[in-house]
Formats: sequence, structure tokens, C-alpha cells
Amino acid sequence: AAADVARDLAADAARLEREGVDRAVTDRLAAAGLLAVAGPPELGGAWPAEQRRVAELLAGSSPDAWFVWFQHGPVVKMLKASDNEDLKARHLPELCAGRELGGVAYSHLRTPTPSVFATRVEGGWSLSGFQPWCTGWGLTDVVLVGALVRSQEDGVDDRVVFGIVPATDRPEMTSAGELTLASMAGTSTHALRLDGLVLPDDHVVLLADREPWAQVDSANNCNVQPSTFGIALAALDLLAVREPDTAMQLRPRLLELRVRAYRMLDEVDPGAQLDRRLALRAEALLLGIECCTALLAARGGQGMDLAEPAQRLLRAAAFQLVHSQAAHVRAATLEALVA
Repeated sequence: AAADVARDLAADAARLEREGVDRAVTDRLAAAGLLAVAGPPELGGAWPAEQRRVAELLAGSSPDAWFVWFQHGPVVKMLKASDNEDLKARHLPELCAGRELGGVAYSHLRTPTPSVFATRVEGGWSLSGFQPWCTGWGLTDVVLVGALVRSQEDGVDDRVVFGIVPATDRPEMTSAGELTLASMAGTSTHALRLDGLVLPDDHVVLLADREPWAQVDSANNCNVQPSTFGIALAALDLLAVREPDTAMQLRPRLLELRVRAYRMLDEVDPGAQLDRRLALRAEALLLGIECCTALLAARGGQGMDLAEPAQRLLRAAAFQLVHSQAAHVRAATLEALVA
């Protein structure tokens, strides 16, 4: 199903980047069952290897459509693992079926200085601050917001709270403007300002100590994103048409690295061998840039036309350098570049 959708998306990728991903695209993803892959099996959830292949196919066909799809996934995953059974019953079937589209707004929690804070109020939490990145604003139905808990007495707390709220502009939650991005320009990515947004207790997905949550999140971000391989593989498929010898030299390197990265995911404890995971991610990022650079070089001046996939894939490969990045990922990538 993903391969069928990917073929259509590839033919429409230039328009989606230029005009933006719309609900017709996400409805097509939903009809193929692709918005459910991160959910439980009874709602259409897929095996991890299948989820990775779906990500590869979508990222290689239309990076913009992939990124909107990708941001839906964490909402499904976190809700699936939540202890809030009533919230899960209300939203999880809707999200997996695509009747609701989700987005996320908690990237600030990965920085040394979080910028959205939650204070306790009667019946829930009041959230205020600035979230610099929220993909799909104006397209999504719900957004998973995250905030650092702040005590009303002394400001000291060490917990994080996540919850689902409607993704609509209102005085307590407004867009601070759409970001002008060099890649993923069609994803309707905005910065958000929160000013006393009330998160009721029955909308809370997770309330946890910050350090354990951050450790798990950091370990997950050490892994190669399947989208990195998907973009590189798409570039090699196009390169093989024009410069088959070059493609034949790059492809075995990429496939061998992909095997090592996915074996790490499937066979090693998630919290183990983090340095090796980071090295694999850095190697994949740089090899992805190399594959897409080869395609652009082969296409020559034609590749600079915005309708051409060569420069779009190269920009998408560059986006992978900052996708879900934190300090440890950045350091590993820079170390690999120097080496």
C-alpha cells in the first residue's frame, strides 16, 4: 500500500512542496492504512520493520508528505502507551483511522532551556511559553503539547507533562508565524505562542519525571531515522537511470549500512551501545548527502529547477542533519565530518 501511495506522491512532490500538503494527501494515507502503522495491531499497527519501510517509501517520494505523516506518529505512539484509558478510547481509533490528524509541539524540551511551562490549576494545567516548531498547523486536528512543570511557590520542579489539545488558533494558543524553510516548505510548520492554555487532567497523556523521559528520548534519537535511507535510496534509483556505474558503487555501501543500523534496532537493547548508534546515524546522514549530491551532479543545471527531484532530495537529505537533533547527535555528525 505504501509503495502505491509513494508512486503517486513522487509524481506530485514538486506541487506539494510549492503549494503545501493538504487533507486530500493525508486522507489518501489514511485510506491505505498508513496513519495507523504506529498504533496497536487491532487498529492497524504494523511491525517495526514495516513501519521503517513505510517511512523510507514516503520520505523518498515526497519529503513534505512524509514529514506531516511522521509528526502524526508520536501522537499515536504516546497515546498507545498512556495510562489515560478514557483519552485513549476517545482519540486512538480516530487517529489510526485518519479521522483525526495529529501533530506535536514539544521539541523545546530537547533543548537546555525549555520554553513552555506548566503550572497547576484547578482541574488541570495552565501552559504558557513559546514552541518554536509545530508541523501541520492549520492541517491537523489535534496537537500533542509538552511542557516543563513549574511550581507556583518557588518555580522548581522536575517533571514534564504532555497532553492532547485541539489544533486551532485561539487567544491562548496562536501561531507566531509560518516558518520559511529551505526544505519541507510544504508542511505548514509554524511557531506557537501559548498564553494560559488550559490542559485538563482528562486530556493528559503523560506526567513524568523529566530526567527518565529525557534519557529515553535521547536514546531514541541516537538511532538512524529510516527517512534518511529512504531519501538516499530514491536518489540512487534516479541516479541509476543516468549514471548507473556511480549508482552501483554507492548502493552497496548504503544497503550494508542500512543492515547494520536496523540490526541495532532489532537485536540490541534500546538503551545500549549509544555511541555506536550515534556513529551509525552520522555515517548514514553523510552518506545520504553523498548519494543526493551524486544525483544533482549527474543532472547538471537541470537539477536546479524546482520541479526536478535532484535538488529537492538533496535539500531533504540536508534536513535530515537537523531532524530530531540534539547536542549529542550534532556532536557525532560533526565528528564524522572531521574524520
